[in-house]
Amino acid sequence: MAVLSLLGTLIVQAPSGLDTLARADWLESVRPRYGGWTSVLEFLGLFGLWTSPLFLAVTALLAMSIIACTVHRLPQLWERATRPRTHVTDKFFEHAQYRAEMTLPLSPQEADGHVRSVLGGQRYRFLADERLAAPAVGLYADRFRWGPFGTAIAHAAMVVILAAFGVSAFTGFEQNLDIAVGESVEVGHGTGLTVTAQSFKDSYDDAGRPTDYVSHLVVTRDGAVLDARDVRVNSPLVVEGTALHQASFGIAARIRIADDAGATLFEGSVPLKWQSNDGRYAIGKVTPEAAGTEVLVVTPASGAVDAAITAGSAVFELYDVASGEKIDVLPVEQGETASGDGLQLTFEREQRYTGIIARQDPGAMWMWVGSALLVIGMTMTFTLRHRRLWVRAVPEGDHTMLRIASAEKLDTTFERHFRALVEQIDATAPDAAEKEPVDARVR
Repeated sequence: MAVLSLLGTLIVQAPSGLDTLARADWLESVRPRYGGWTSVLEFLGLFGLWTSPLFLAVTALLAMSIIACTVHRLPQLWERATRPRTHVTDKFFEHAQYRAEMTLPLSPQEADGHVRSVLGGQRYRFLADERLAAPAVGLYADRFRWGPFGTAIAHAAMVVILAAFGVSAFTGFEQNLDIAVGESVEVGHGTGLTVTAQSFKDSYDDAGRPTDYVSHLVVTRDGAVLDARDVRVNSPLVVEGTALHQASFGIAARIRIADDAGATLFEGSVPLKWQSNDGRYAIGKVTPEAAGTEVLVVTPASGAVDAAITAGSAVFELYDVASGEKIDVLPVEQGETASGDGLQLTFEREQRYTGIIARQDPGAMWMWVGSALLVIGMTMTFTLRHRRLWVRAVPEGDHTMLRIASAEKLDTTFERHFRALVEQIDATAPDAAEKEPVDARVR
């Protein structure tokens, strides 16, 4: 699970809901980063790890393992909290990790009452040892008996978090929306939402570092405006459970593609999101419906000077979708039309676009619930440790031998608490001046 989570974090994950062509385009966009490993990673499903059968199977197995462990342990925790073992043998008081002995000028019943008063002040619960024969008196004391249930809560939290991953994987979506300023894009995924980018503004400091970039978005359904506001990186617009996050921005080429009969196959803005390997060109891609041709729009990259493509012009590269072979290369000036492969391609102008991520994550609420339960469980486990003591008062002539022991393992925090508790019992006992010195040992 840890290895898969690390891989999913380090490897770029493909957006959900991509069709075959969009998936191929996305793979080409990450090929410069992963090189020859791109096809291998795609074959192994590592570009969609969070929804892969391998990850979901490991998640399910981990959840079942946690549930089995918790169900097995709960009866033990309940038994220890509600029906603890109140009687121990004399050997226990001789060999316990934490133990103490003191002689008090009291009867066993008086010594028992004194210990109860001290332990009660420390929020201990106490139960009498019914198996001891009179005149000896014994008791079992503990505090924070529900503390160990923090482990069960923490384990339940992990199951909730894992379930939240599953809910997000199967019912949520994440979609990249590249919207040219002044244009609209449908969110899809059954939301019925349309997003319009009315404006985009980016700001920089004197050193050229970006300080802010913001899009003004309008969200509509069937023409009715649902919401409109500025969207920044950390200030998404949320409409009916769909969050719109500011993610990127850049330059787009406004183009029109028609067939020889003049019928429009595509008209809109193509984001120039990719760069050539040498960084000299900005590239956008579009595949008109039923054309069987992929069109690449190529312009000089920002700040680059190229003799073949002058500023304000572009080049259309046509590729056969089936074979991937280059069909034609058509240079074109702004406002002009070029013809090739039965297509009329017009480069209208360059304009800015804003990159928005539309995300719907029904599992997010359960992730917060699981996280809260995890914090509660861990807090209970580490701060409300179940502390248990056994006390026995045995008459010795006119006095009483008081023995106190705990089954706790080596714990410096409890050791300090145990010593302080023994000293308090000793110091506050009646007729303290007549008592023998306390004998407290930690093995």
